[in-house]
Amino acid sequence: MVPVVNWTKDKKGSTTIQSLLFIIIFVLILYMSFEVWKVVSIKQSLHAATYQAAKYIALNGLKWGLSSGMWAQKVWPLIVTELQNNSFVSEDSVRAGPGSPNPAITIWLNPEANMHNYCKKGQFWIKVELWHDVLVPPRFGEANGVPLQLKFTRTIRGQLECYP
Repeated sequence: MVPVVNWTKDKKGSTTIQSLLFIIIFVLILYMSFEVWKVVSIKQSLHAATYQAAKYIALNGLKWGLSSGMWAQKVWPLIVTELQNNSFVSEDSVRAGPGSPNPAITIWLNPEANMHNYCKKGQFWIKVELWHDVLVPPRFGEANGVPLQLKFTRTIRGQLECYP
C-alpha cells in the first residue's frame, strides 16, 4: 500500500512565514505613512509661502509699479525662505535665483488696472509650483530609472490695497 501524505497537518514553518509577511506589511505601512506626512507638510509650507507672498504683494505692489515681473523678484526670497524652513523640502527642490524653474512663480495682474483705477480693478493672483521627488520602492516609482516626482501647486487671489 502507498503511504498517503497528509498535507493539511504539516504546518512546520507556517508561523514563521506569517510573521515575516506581517512584519513586511507593517514596515511598508509605516514607511508610506511617513511619506504621506512629508507630502502634507510640504503642501502646508507651500500654502504658507504663497499666502505670505500674496499678502506682501497686496500691501506693497503699488510701490513697485504695475509690472508683475518685478513682483516675482520681490517675493522670491519670501517664498524660498518659507520653503527652506521645512526640513522635508530638499535643497534640490529649491534652486537659488528667481529664474530657476523650481519653485515656479506665476503672477497675473488684471490688465485693466492702471495707476488711476487700481482701487477698483487691482486684482491679481499668484501661483507657486514646486516639484518634489518622492521616495518609493523601485518597482513602483521608477520608470526607466527616473524617480517619481510630485508637483505641488498653490494659487491665491488678492487685490491691491488702496491707501488714502
